Amino acid sequence: MSGDIADFVVVGSGAAGATAALVLAEAGHEVAVVEEGPAVGDRDRGLGSSEAFLRLFRDQGTQVAMGRSVIPILQGRCLGGTTVVNGAIVWRLPEDAYERCFGVAGAREHVPYRALLEKMDRIERDLSIAPAPDRLLGGNGTLMKVGAERLGWAAHAIRRNVVDCRGSGRCLEACPTRRKRSMETTYLPRAASLGARLLPGHEVHQIETSAGAAVAVSGRTSTGAPFRIAARRGVVLAASAIQSPCILARSGIGPREHVGAHFHAHPGTAVSGIYRDPVRIWEGATQSYEVDEFRPQGFKIEVVGLPVELAGVRMPGRGEDFQRAMRDYGHMAVWGVQVRAEAQGTVSPLGRRAHIRYTPTRADMVTFREGVKRLCELHFAAGAVRVYPGVHGGPDALTSPDEIERLDKLPLDPRDWSLIASHLFGTCRMGASDRDGVVGWDGAAHHARRLWVLDASVFPGNLGVNPQHTIMALAMHLAERIA
Repeated sequence: MSGDIADFVVVGSGAAGATAALVLAEAGHEVAVVEEGPAVGDRDRGLGSSEAFLRLFRDQGTQVAMGRSVIPILQGRCLGGTTVVNGAIVWRLPEDAYERCFGVAGAREHVPYRALLEKMDRIERDLSIAPAPDRLLGGNGTLMKVGAERLGWAAHAIRRNVVDCRGSGRCLEACPTRRKRSMETTYLPRAASLGARLLPGHEVHQIETSAGAAVAVSGRTSTGAPFRIAARRGVVLAASAIQSPCILARSGIGPREHVGAHFHAHPGTAVSGIYRDPVRIWEGATQSYEVDEFRPQGFKIEVVGLPVELAGVRMPGRGEDFQRAMRDYGHMAVWGVQVRAEAQGTVSPLGRRAHIRYTPTRADMVTFREGVKRLCELHFAAGAVRVYPGVHGGPDALTSPDEIERLDKLPLDPRDWSLIASHLFGTCRMGASDRDGVVGWDGAAHHARRLWVLDASVFPGNLGVNPQHTIMALAMHLAERIA
């Protein structure tokens, strides 16, 4: 392949882009994978949260959604995308989640549930997906397991894409031992072995069209040099639910009422508990155990292993009070609640960054209040001697399960909560026509031929479970049709 032309140009190298690139390369096509961020070398791994943000995250970890409150949105920006810096959670798509996201939108015939499950079978083999063994639960996960068993809640070890995990608890910094089966260690090298060209440090500004068809992408490299790559057969956009609509908007492609609209997410918060015996939160898998007892009510509880610089966010106080609280770090367990929010926001380009508008609804905040109550209940069931709810206007600490009823009065203003958002969907959603969305059921853009969008931006609703598995399965299913 020459340096400025390919059969297919794939924009983005995360879960969707890497999967699409592999499928197209396996079919014998010439593929160029264009990634804004850098390649990930061994020197970039396990250097701590600050260095990970600076090297591997979108906007160096400063990307936020603006609304009633400011909510951080963490995304990977490197070869392999967010798969490099996530907690290695892989959820096989439950039928109720499929129905809520795809089925009710009219996609049953075009994106069959059975077809996605078949793709997941292959992905699970490729990425060595299996539940975290007991040896990797660490103190953090073991305590959650104990608490859930005592309360009789549905819970299980998290299924993860790892091989012989060493339990270093540093998934969010790019696995220092390369045990995580993220895209930069699996599908991207496989695609490259079949001739795909991987181009990190290439930021796509726009997709060029001619006679109504996508013909090239253009932008600038990390050194500032302009580039243009022509596409003989078409362009596959897989840059995420944040960047894909921004690229389309800058390119003037797609129905204005849908490009960047219908932004869904899973916002979350965390509660820390202090235990008599050491927990050593830094040991074991970063995320090893979860409670899905309350998934029908719209939230899920997960272990969150955090280094000391991030764990401090979950501790109360200032000055000497904060220093005293942080002495308990070795005895602290941190668990998060992830909410399937009903809120919808918007995404639009703002210079080279994205302008994200998003505010959880009152109903979402009621769900958060219930989730925090359940987290506190779970901590006490596991033996915590002190629990920090972490909501401004509520109690700084609880020392007995009898105090949990005080949380019924937690404020519902998002400004009083420490929230973070992940699992992003919907900004280029699927629909039968341009009256319904940006792309059709096959991922093809309604307003441009030879252009497909294959990432989570095409999801027509909020999935409600960790999405990497579904993103990859959908990308594989649609890329096979393209190939």
